[in-house]
Amino acid sequence: MILEEGVLKDGTKFILVEKNTLLEELKNMKNQGYDYLILMSAVDYRNYREVVYHLGSYRDNRKLVLKVRTEDDVLKSSASLWGSANWFERELYDLMGIRFEGHPELKRIFLPEGWHGHPLRKDYDMNKEQYVNMNDDGTDTVSFNPEDGW
Repeated sequence: MILEEGVLKDGTKFILVEKNTLLEELKNMKNQGYDYLILMSAVDYRNYREVVYHLGSYRDNRKLVLKVRTEDDVLKSSASLWGSANWFERELYDLMGIRFEGHPELKRIFLPEGWHGHPLRKDYDMNKEQYVNMNDDGTDTVSFNPEDGW
């Protein structure tokens, strides 16, 4: 269900959709000719996160911005619709802590798996230093002890 629609400063149309209809709305947009996912990003507001999908149409040279809000940081994955969503969703999980249900391999993409927190969130503690080292088997270890770092 579309909650709001309008036009951005650059003239691009945007819609804000209800969280529980996200995947249905994305499928609908794909059926309307938005055949590629240009970009996904997220914004951390005080009480919720907003995920932003930038969609494009090769055939009609159209663009659309679709937004959805989440308070519990869980959304349905769109990786089954656009292959590029796989990497975008992993990035948003890693840096913003948004989990995408149904993602084929949701794991960190930039930071080691043991990293504590999500550094692009406003509640991330920048004063807590984390140190990374490598185990003998090549996996990373994350610690708060400076002696454990490289």
